[in-house]
Amino acid sequence: MTKVQAHTMAMRLKALLACSLACLNASARSLQEPLPGLIPFEQINLEKFEPAVGEQIRLAHHEARHNPRNAEAVGKLGMIFQVYGKYELAEICYRRAVGLAPGSSRWLYYLGNVEGWLGKHRDAVSHLQEAFKRDAGYAPAGVRLAELLFESGQIEASAKVYEEAVRQNPKLASAHLGLGRVRAARSEWEAAIEAFRQSCELFENYAAAHYALAMAYRRTGNATKASEHLERHQRARQYPQPSEDPLLDAVKSLYAGGLSHVAKASSLAQEGKLAEAVAAFESALKVNPRLVIAHVNLIAMYGHMGMPDKAEKQFRAAVALDPGWIEAYYNWGLLLYRQKRTGEAAEALRKAVQLNPSYADAHAQLGLLLEETGRVEQAQRHYRLALEGNPSHRQALYLLGRSLMGSGPMEEAIHHLLETLKVEDSKTPLCLQALGIAYERAGNRERALYYTREAWRRATSLKMRELVTQLQKEIDRLAGEVRSP
Repeated sequence: MTKVQAHTMAMRLKALLACSLACLNASARSLQEPLPGLIPFEQINLEKFEPAVGEQIRLAHHEARHNPRNAEAVGKLGMIFQVYGKYELAEICYRRAVGLAPGSSRWLYYLGNVEGWLGKHRDAVSHLQEAFKRDAGYAPAGVRLAELLFESGQIEASAKVYEEAVRQNPKLASAHLGLGRVRAARSEWEAAIEAFRQSCELFENYAAAHYALAMAYRRTGNATKASEHLERHQRARQYPQPSEDPLLDAVKSLYAGGLSHVAKASSLAQEGKLAEAVAAFESALKVNPRLVIAHVNLIAMYGHMGMPDKAEKQFRAAVALDPGWIEAYYNWGLLLYRQKRTGEAAEALRKAVQLNPSYADAHAQLGLLLEETGRVEQAQRHYRLALEGNPSHRQALYLLGRSLMGSGPMEEAIHHLLETLKVEDSKTPLCLQALGIAYERAGNRERALYYTREAWRRATSLKMRELVTQLQKEIDRLAGEVRSP
């Protein structure tokens, strides 16, 4: 080795050693860098929270303060801040949890979420990409990443991530919804409608998907479908939305406010346990008196239980909190109708259709009220408006068909009544009976006898004894007339 070569080698070794020392020093500095500190309890304004929530935060902060190097304790405090929308405080906790458990994708995912809600899109995308990389099988992380990419204008990148999420889990309604939004942004309306439809089929009461589908139909000029899905959007708002992200569900489960009681109450109501459902809705209002959805549901439940005074109290509270909540007027109108307070009932139902002209249930009920008070033409107009909003609305089809039997044309009455037979349930015998009557008035006794017998058969299987007796008399009469020359 020459003297020059030896000198060159020595310089390289020196440089390499310097680089290695620099890396070691940097690593040492990184290890020595203090973790983000816990939020001092004094800086948390508990007066802004419900009492139950304030106590929940106090206990979680106490646990984190006594276990400051426990990622679970620190991270849970962040989750509690997140569920109440205190994203800045949640971010501090999550950053500390990430430092305490650097190999966990969970805290990275939570951190990316709150950064996104705080508008820190670059950091959010970076952390969600890393979380998705560490746990590629967790499709909801891909959906959230795709949402942020879409919001930041990276449409093509968003589309790829949504498509991957759909590939991983074809039953993920939120992924189909997001993919539909990407296609809508590209003006690919037919493809967008298909994606939105799949989302609605996967989750029937997905409010955001019904709204997106309504807007897409409106954009393509299909006003009937747009109105139908706007109405379904309004209804879906009353129900819990898709639960497809277990990690975010874990955050939501920490909510100590009234919504957990609302979910429980809704479930009990669907099971027919009205008294228990009422108790759960009342518990929700004790936690949070401003939960309009609890007031609205209690209007209907107190009405069914024969407690009109309590129902009225809930109605007044609901409209005071939100005068635009349509179902409050509808539920109150039904109660007033059952009490035969027709003027007040009509006023409430008119308010409902004024707020949402496509609200088929309210149009049908208002039409029934008008018809019973002799205003047949006005009633039929509301039945038709109900069918404009929802062409398959069974009650409106039945009521309009029955009304037309008295005023004509009979062919249209029969058409509407035939449409009611597409559903098989406890109301089918009445629909068949009405159809039999319509055919008899149209002069077709053979078809009248056929549908009356079908009504008798369904009513017998459902043990509707009074109706069976009535239908048997109609069958005997019609059979005699058919046999007569």
